Amino acid sequence: MAKVSKQPITTKERQEIKQRFGNPGVTFAHDKDGIYCHTQRERSNSYPSVAKIPKSKVKFVESTG
Repeated sequence: MAKVSKQPITTKERQEIKQRFGNPGVTFAHDKDGIYCHTQRERSNSYPSVAKIPKSKVKFVESTG
């Protein structure tokens, strides 16, 4: 399996995440396709921005935690 290269999120994105999702039990990161959230067991698809990530996807990924 190929190693996925993940990049940390910016301070501005972190503030946007906190404003949009509160304090979710997931981690956010970047890959070549955009921003995504993940736990140790699950990962969402990549989205072009924080605003495009559906709240339902964050809740689902959080539930796998």
